[in-house]
Amino acid sequence: MCKISDMVKRARDSFNSGQTRPLQFRIQQLEALRRMITEHRQDIAGALAADLHKDEWTVYYEEVVYVLEENETTVKRLRQWVTDEPVEKTPQTLQDESYSHVEPLGMVLVIGIWNYPFNLTIQPMLGTIAAGNAVILKPSEVSENTADLLATLIPQYMDKDLYPVIKGGVPEVLKERFDHILYTGSTAIGRIVMMAAAKHLTPVTMELGGKSPCYVDKDCDLDVACQRIAWGKFMNSGQTCVGPDYILCDPSIQNQIVEKLKKSLEEFYGENTKKSHDYGRIINGRHFQRIVGLIKGQKVADGATWDAVAQYIAPTILMDMDPQSPVMQEEIFGPVMRIVCVHSLEETIQFINQREKPLALYVFSSNNKVIKKMIAETSSGGVTANNVIVHITVHSLPFRGVGDSGMGAYHGKKSFKASSHCRLCLLKSLLNDEAHKARYPASPAKMPQH
Repeated sequence: MCKISDMVKRARDSFNSGQTRPLQFRIQQLEALRRMITEHRQDIAGALAADLHKDEWTVYYEEVVYVLEENETTVKRLRQWVTDEPVEKTPQTLQDESYSHVEPLGMVLVIGIWNYPFNLTIQPMLGTIAAGNAVILKPSEVSENTADLLATLIPQYMDKDLYPVIKGGVPEVLKERFDHILYTGSTAIGRIVMMAAAKHLTPVTMELGGKSPCYVDKDCDLDVACQRIAWGKFMNSGQTCVGPDYILCDPSIQNQIVEKLKKSLEEFYGENTKKSHDYGRIINGRHFQRIVGLIKGQKVADGATWDAVAQYIAPTILMDMDPQSPVMQEEIFGPVMRIVCVHSLEETIQFINQREKPLALYVFSSNNKVIKKMIAETSSGGVTANNVIVHITVHSLPFRGVGDSGMGAYHGKKSFKASSHCRLCLLKSLLNDEAHKARYPASPAKMPQH
């Protein structure tokens, strides 16, 4: 088996040869990636079914379609993105040529995550290829079937030296030196990544997790709101980094929300969720036991049944939550919706601001002033009003966290920029130096007359 250090060295040598610089080469690699996806959709679906119990429809609409769309957009606009951009001149540089030029950073490490092991591994890779970098791809070892598939397919379609796939733990890969690291995952691993990057002053882009709040105003259509919340919360068995983590609402509508969530869940998955092809499973036994431990002892409004052998946890709703309980202190990353009662919009805003800044914030209200106030007086990586999750599907809206939920951004052009160095260029003629002699020491320069 090839050592990680050898794979990294080979990729760096290939990058230094200038192979990735031509625009056409980058487009060819992106097109090869597209062919890989379209020709192996069944294999991708099979791997994700084995890892997370996802059916073919779910795989396409949760994992594949956004990768294909962003790939198409990147190929279409890449020539425009790489074009030098003239900048405004100063009075002293009117005769000079001034522009910004984008160049690749070099060796980029992309670390994927297990909950969306295809999308959140391949989509961040698109911009790094487009920017002309060598890319070391590190899928999550937790979703082993998808990792094995990527390690098999990518060398069949793309340059083997420039884009190696490395399996194994994150610490082993982080021993190597990179020019940029792009990580999607937990805040805990994010700290490990940042410590390793600090040794070489390596820039990082990190989209992490956090507890994304969902405020439901009394002034909204609860049927629509609860249907959308239930969809976003329980897709992929709640294992979604931007999924709504808990609901904040007035006590007077808590019971209505519970009943409407239950109604939506039955519409989505039937009376027996365990038999539904559309409902997933917890990734492994360790995460299963962690989630079950957080459920125990809480006030259950629905669900709270499980099967350890199948790694199945039913959609669970907990109500009248104590904000200080353990289940409210960490991102649960499972199919457990918690409801916390608040008595005003101001109390809601205070509740959110007393905690770490989340990756996403959701607000449901028919009153635009409520929505604008939530945006103006809180902070989060992204905001969606009267819906959940969909903001990260828009390529022109960068996917980003803030504070504990991440730094930097990717998606679309932001992915390209995150993996590029914007080089400032000024080109001056060697002729007519007389105009510049006043700046030289010992020159008979005079102060400008006013």
